[in-house]
Amino acid sequence: EPQVEFPSMPLPPYNGFGSEHDSLASYFNLIPKPRKYDATKQATLDAIIFRWKAKFDMDKMTAPNPDDHKRRFVVSYFMGDGTISIYEPPIQNSGFMGGKFLERQRVKRHKSPVGFGDWMTENDLLIELPGTVWINQYPFVLLETDKFTLRYVNKGKIDSIVSIDSIHDKLRRKARGMSTEILNVFRMLDEDQSGRVSLDDLVNIIRKFNFDLDEDELIALMQRWDTNKDGSVRYDDFVSAVFD
Repeated sequence: EPQVEFPSMPLPPYNGFGSEHDSLASYFNLIPKPRKYDATKQATLDAIIFRWKAKFDMDKMTAPNPDDHKRRFVVSYFMGDGTISIYEPPIQNSGFMGGKFLERQRVKRHKSPVGFGDWMTENDLLIELPGTVWINQYPFVLLETDKFTLRYVNKGKIDSIVSIDSIHDKLRRKARGMSTEILNVFRMLDEDQSGRVSLDDLVNIIRKFNFDLDEDELIALMQRWDTNKDGSVRYDDFVSAVFD
């Protein structure tokens, strides 16, 4: 007997009510069922937000405003539900009001075929910087990202987030001509005259002199100067290398 091929029902177009997932659920079930998810996993993902500083890619804009090159944006990607939002900080006397450029929502990939589910993911945004991405028909150049996103991309490697040379330069500029004073403070803390102080003492001295290092920079500094990996720093070498 010849096999009978039954016609397949095409997916209906989005009906405009709720999300596209809601529209699709009403096609598969007369009474749509809520999506199942792991609440613990969802709570973890909700805390992961990637952010980038961005501008328009003027070379790829179809009809750019001459002043569009001045505009800057903050692009945020929310891992919890795969949504994207874009905020435009106001710039004084620019002619642009600023505010929400894109309300938080899921965004389809540029030039994606008509249908359901071809959404942008974090992999579309976690690209080498600077790089261009298309969001809702607008080309954005992602210029830089925050340290949280850098940690995620580089699996927490601190040397990929901050440069130890830049930290030394920052300390050197702030403490110009103060090397003797700093060395004397180290010697006061070195009660057994071993030539070494603890990492806690190093951090306290950094804070005492108001060097304005953030947490990542402090960690990188401790990793660099804890040469014996025993939680101590040889302060003569530290002062001579950084402040002299």
